[in-house]
Amino acid sequence: MVTSSVRKRLEAIERDIIPAMFVGVLSKDDKWLKNTLENTLPSLEARALRLAQECKKNGECGEGEALCDEARIRAVFQETRVKLEKEHLTRESRTRFQH
Repeated sequence: MVTSSVRKRLEAIERDIIPAMFVGVLSKDDKWLKNTLENTLPSLEARALRLAQECKKNGECGEGEALCDEARIRAVFQETRVKLEKEHLTRESRTRFQH
């Protein structure tokens, strides 16, 4: 098993995991969106905040570094929620008008 640094895991959430949620979002259903908004994003946000604290504690993030800024992390997740909801509404409106 490969162990990566706290910083690398935090970077992966922002760089890889969040953008991956948008891949094929137009083909996802209501159940997926509900689970993502109610379960996946909150737990991922909590994990990112915990990792940011660990990163600061371990000295991997410098003071004031954006990667470990809790307010910025919360804003990124809020923005992700809004974008997912918009994409879902777009999909629903396209589906509604195709019938």
